[in-house]
Amino acid sequence: MALESTLDLEQSIDAMALTSQTATAKADSSSAPHHPYQYSSPYYLASTTSGSTSYSNSSADLPGQQQDQDLNSDGPVGIHSLKPSLLRYIFSFLAVQQYDYLNHRTHTIYNHLGPVSLVCKTWNNIASPLLWQERTFHGWKAGEELNTFLQQTENADFSSTHEYGDFVKRIEIIDSHDVVDKQNGQFVINWITPDVTLAMWEHCSKRLQDLTLVFATGKNVSTEEEEGLIPWGALAESCRRLSVLSLANYICPVLPVGNRHPFHMFATHTNPLTELVLKRCKSIPAETFRQLARTCGKALTKLVLLDSDECLGTAEMIEFARHCPDLRHLNVSWLETVAPKINDEVLLELTTNCLRLEYISLLDANEISDVSFQTLPKLRYLRNLILPRAGTTQTGMVYRQESLIALAKSCKRLEQLHLVAPGATTSRFFEALLYCPHLQVLVIVELCKGLLIDQRFKTLGLAKYVDPESLESYKLVWHKKT
Repeated sequence: MALESTLDLEQSIDAMALTSQTATAKADSSSAPHHPYQYSSPYYLASTTSGSTSYSNSSADLPGQQQDQDLNSDGPVGIHSLKPSLLRYIFSFLAVQQYDYLNHRTHTIYNHLGPVSLVCKTWNNIASPLLWQERTFHGWKAGEELNTFLQQTENADFSSTHEYGDFVKRIEIIDSHDVVDKQNGQFVINWITPDVTLAMWEHCSKRLQDLTLVFATGKNVSTEEEEGLIPWGALAESCRRLSVLSLANYICPVLPVGNRHPFHMFATHTNPLTELVLKRCKSIPAETFRQLARTCGKALTKLVLLDSDECLGTAEMIEFARHCPDLRHLNVSWLETVAPKINDEVLLELTTNCLRLEYISLLDANEISDVSFQTLPKLRYLRNLILPRAGTTQTGMVYRQESLIALAKSCKRLEQLHLVAPGATTSRFFEALLYCPHLQVLVIVELCKGLLIDQRFKTLGLAKYVDPESLESYKLVWHKKT
């Protein structure tokens, strides 16, 4: 009996000592100040040090474990504990906005993410796709940088963490005149070659969406056997996500003719493009233009064909108007040696089918009369209308006053208006412009003489701007006061 009493007394003393130690530890932990950047103990470490933690995996214990986890997560959280989506948002503040003057767009460049990608593997997995999605090659060292880039995409050293070519979404190459043929003194294209383009199609085709190639004004090629022919067919088959194509100074080969033409193969098999920009591109067959219109279809929203040659005609423009109803941006012009092909038939097709047009620039449309001009009020989303040669007095085709008033009253989103309207811009037209509160630029050639233009433009909130390069006696440019 005495032995049992002794054992009970010892157990009571041990229990009291354990209770005292636990209370002391809790008091110390509550009184000790936490550093503001101190990491909280992970849940699995805290659970192993607790004497009352249950190691059972039964479903009955899960609510208690979840509650303990919520209590332990009240402490400060380190940056390594953030979700990838939140880290990606933080990294976005290191981006730089770069304006593309060639295509009139703004691109987001992540060139400052190089050090971030070296911190740890998690950060590298987040930063690398952002760092490699834009690849631009300009300047005198572009050729060397392009070769280095292709070696990295091929993963030649077998030490790279990623296949960097899979991250590329946009490539821009501007060929420079840095290599000169000493025999004939002509500039030679040495960067955009078949080998280079084939390597890009092979290693950067997974996510490539935007391609810009600016060719040097070098020697033209005419047959598929000659060096320098761009494999457009391979581009169409490999890059199935390509949606934006911009070419400048490209001289299309003459041979082979028909469906075997390389650029025609691209027009047939490419993914429907949303933006097509061709500047100073020559010898593109007329059938290729029509095929591009049929292939792009409803996907095409931006069409820029500047300094085109005689291969682009009225039939081709009508084809684009009929097959591309979602067109928003249209900018077309021809070389000075080529007669313009925009007439009333083309404009009627545009105003009938492309009702969401916001930007229209037809620099050489000198055959547009009031017959088609009076249909422009259908374009309720129109913001920019540039017709600097339409309705000139040489053709005797002028716009009626009613057509101008209807345009101003219907297209209330107008921001820029540039046209020729001899004898039609009266006081009623300027009163109608009051329906356009967003008007920023107004250019009118051959204004009516005797009109109180200064007072009228002040009413519109516009200030006079004198164009020093203008040779036209009655051309006035007005812009919004800032």
